[in-house]
Amino acid sequence: MAADKMLNKIQEQINELAPTLELFVEESIQPSVSDCDSLQQQLTKLFETISVYKYNKQEKEISPSFNIHSKISNIEPIAEKKEEPKEVLLEEIKNTLEDNITPIIEDKTQPRSNQALLVGINDKFRFINELFSQNSGEYNVAIEQLGNVNSWGEAEIYLNSLKELYGWKENSEVVNYLYALVKKRFA
Repeated sequence: MAADKMLNKIQEQINELAPTLELFVEESIQPSVSDCDSLQQQLTKLFETISVYKYNKQEKEISPSFNIHSKISNIEPIAEKKEEPKEVLLEEIKNTLEDNITPIIEDKTQPRSNQALLVGINDKFRFINELFSQNSGEYNVAIEQLGNVNSWGEAEIYLNSLKELYGWKENSEVVNYLYALVKKRFA
């Protein structure tokens, strides 16, 4: 369960935080600027993890595969499909592809923050494969959610929760590119 994972992560972060906190409790030690920065970073990560955990506990778990995405967007999980003829499956794939093609041309009449997040087809497949464990459904929900946020702050909180959820590496080129693409929407 996602809530159990998040609780374990919170416990790990608190255990990692304890030595840094002791620097601030001990009267004979004066913490350095780097100690202050370290404490601030650890507390920020802990706060983000607690926020995700709290949200998971407030909302009932819909589906482990959609996890935080489905809770935020209130999307019901798709029921398991029965065995269907190839023609029907091919038609569904064709319709899905047509529905999910992202427009490349930007609408200059709306403010950037009111526009959908624009992702090229190559970037889309790269994000799906490298960031969303090859799950296009979760990618689509994440992009939709990022298109619905009203500020870079909200988007950054959502991206950070995705980073925690999927274990994205901090200095990954793909992660940095996704952050830059989302931030560009609010520039």
